[in-house]
Amino acid sequence: YKIPVMHAFDRLSERGPLLDGPAQQHYLSRFYLEGFAQNRRVAVYDRTTDVVDTVTPKKAAAIEHFYTFIDESDRQRFELEALFGIIESRAGTALKSAVRRSPLSFEDREYLALFVAMHAIRTPAAHEEARSVREKAEHARLKLTVSSEAAAYKLLKGSKPADTSEAELRRLAAQMFEMVSGDHFRIVVPDEAARAASLKTWDTVSRALFERDWTFVHAPTGSEYITSDSPVVLSPLFNTEHLPLGYGSLHAHVLFPLSRTTLTVSIKAWHYT
Repeated sequence: YKIPVMHAFDRLSERGPLLDGPAQQHYLSRFYLEGFAQNRRVAVYDRTTDVVDTVTPKKAAAIEHFYTFIDESDRQRFELEALFGIIESRAGTALKSAVRRSPLSFEDREYLALFVAMHAIRTPAAHEEARSVREKAEHARLKLTVSSEAAAYKLLKGSKPADTSEAELRRLAAQMFEMVSGDHFRIVVPDEAARAASLKTWDTVSRALFERDWTFVHAPTGSEYITSDSPVVLSPLFNTEHLPLGYGSLHAHVLFPLSRTTLTVSIKAWHYT
């Protein structure tokens, strides 16, 4: 089974390099933000300044060249932004159907799952989480690799020039072991690697969401939902707060506001049996 995002990426690949695209790139879809607008503007709360401002959806939740990448020929490439656009175009129809209380087709569910997953993994917060996980993993790997002076010596002997003296190798091995064992080092994951690590989870998260049971909750008259720069919320079921939480967890609710009037809540099917 091949999910729609792969079909879309295949179509993009067949066209050749995509060298033109928008500089300002949304991490929350523009049409999605329009679902929370009043008079074509959205209210934005800045957590750092404690100020509320109103802007157009075009200017909200966008970062310059957030998903533009540089290829081996040092060219700017816009395939990722174009891929998001393809998914957004199809998911927009499904989202509107859900908001209007119309039935969803199998394909609607596929694209809506991709759309929700996309908003879980392409935000700045998701990138920072991916960076943190990668840095911690690399930190742990180095600690295991350089677990003794002997291990450091073996590592250096295989990487240093053949004419490096035994005394120099021993000195460097002692320094390396002291640095690693004393945590006198820092792992830094570049933006591109953090972005790639986050995007690699898209397929996994979308499949996990697709397999869940979804409920669309419509706000009562006089009430509205809001969204945020991390709009996909994982919430544990009652009395399971102590358990690890992820998109595949049996004890997790996944909440995502679709618009000012509609929220989707997804849960593993076994809770209904």
